[in-house]
Amino acid sequence: MKKLIEQVLDEDKPPGMTPLFRAVNTECALKLKNVFFKYEGAGPTGTQKDRISRLHINLAKSLGYDTVSVATCGNYGASVSYFAYLNRIKSVVAIPSFYAGSRNSEIYENGSDIIVKNMKYEDLVEYIKAKSASENWYNCSPSSENSWIDILGYRQIAYEIVQQIGHAPGYVAVPVGNGTTLAGIYSGFRKLFLSGEIDHVPRFIGSSTNLGNPIVYSWKHGYRQIQTLDAARIIETETNEPLVSFKAFDGQKALNAIYQSKGAAIAVEDSEMIRYSRIIEHTQGINVLPASASALAAAHRYLRSRTYGREVVVVLTGRGHN
Repeated sequence: MKKLIEQVLDEDKPPGMTPLFRAVNTECALKLKNVFFKYEGAGPTGTQKDRISRLHINLAKSLGYDTVSVATCGNYGASVSYFAYLNRIKSVVAIPSFYAGSRNSEIYENGSDIIVKNMKYEDLVEYIKAKSASENWYNCSPSSENSWIDILGYRQIAYEIVQQIGHAPGYVAVPVGNGTTLAGIYSGFRKLFLSGEIDHVPRFIGSSTNLGNPIVYSWKHGYRQIQTLDAARIIETETNEPLVSFKAFDGQKALNAIYQSKGAAIAVEDSEMIRYSRIIEHTQGINVLPASASALAAAHRYLRSRTYGREVVVVLTGRGHN
């Protein structure tokens, strides 16, 4: 099994790195310095999810599955369905009935069977886990038996940043919903540090919604153990949808990364997300999801009162929808 996994990971190198560039115009607009954008929106379906979807589909094929499944609020479902279609594997995508996103048509066009349930996303993940077990589907969802591969997929972002800049930056800002992306990037930097390839691990700035996220809540209140929030008090909006949650499936890993790197987790209002997405578009000509722009908002708030010399890399996890 280990040999098979290594083969899948080795064969699945992406065709090229996602872009990383210095955002000079944004620096001027926000009175910051040494700001770099790592633009994950350049992937095939426009989000960082492409990194892990490709790995899941390749592994599912190698293990002999004919169907993959995922619970999603949109972006991950679009990505899984895309790579499943390319590899001629069936896909089943479960979506909350109240989902307000714009990616359902893509998922349909990719030939997915869509299951719509009147459930919160976190409950839908548990539903698809049980359904996948009974139907013998390969489950790509968070907290599944296959979710360990997600950390390996997102490590690649850290490797690329170091290769593109030439060293580890001082700070890395990443949006957090379940916390998987941040945890994976931190894992990559940690691995490079332990192997002696870099001389430090960046401080991590996690950004999320102020309307309910366990990672931000736990860090703000000084908890070392991730807290599950009251689902009834979570407020989901079209803007914060990729970030809001009452249970973060990889929240403990992300929280550990923030504490261990001596970073911070910062709550961002919807209006700020929208404002910073417009700043990015006006200064750099890139259309990004407001939830992705939360990372810049958090980095700006965190760094503007500090003296810092090394670079801050802001990971823009998804391109905007036209």
